[in-house]
Amino acid sequence: MDLKQLEYFVRVAELGSFTRAAQALNVAQPALSRQVRLLEVELRQNLLVRNGRGATPTQAGLLLLEHGRGILHQVERAREELGRVRTGLTGRVALGLPPSVARVLTVPLTRAFRAKMPEAQLSISEGLSSAMQENLQNGRLDIAVLYNPSPMPGIEHTPLVQEELLLVQPRPPGLQ
Repeated sequence: MDLKQLEYFVRVAELGSFTRAAQALNVAQPALSRQVRLLEVELRQNLLVRNGRGATPTQAGLLLLEHGRGILHQVERAREELGRVRTGLTGRVALGLPPSVARVLTVPLTRAFRAKMPEAQLSISEGLSSAMQENLQNGRLDIAVLYNPSPMPGIEHTPLVQEELLLVQPRPPGLQ
């Protein structure tokens, strides 16, 4: 299995279209289609259902999509780590923050990150915990601040803050 073929397949499956994937990858659509077809032939599985409106993953395609994202993420991490060995801290960290935290932490966090790791890149995205948790699972985020996350295999949770939730109301008349 060729990494380029895997990357092409993942992009087509994510975008649902050979045309959009070819544009995103900056390759000719026939070359993209050929590489995905070669992958299907090698695996002896149809990975995509092609129709006039695009392409959707088959059951086998969904399974390969899940594994493919992880494989491509690991390959990118290996490249970044090898780069760090050669030149110091480099690479890209994708961080997810809830909107309320992002408003307060984005600027100081970005400044501190640049001061400690000037050769590295920090990508901060804002979103709700459920969406960010999904992005952690599919490799789009490296780390996230989540509210009440559900357990996920392969993802480590570290509680940052625990707060008491109180109901506050005006005192009824006559009570001290």
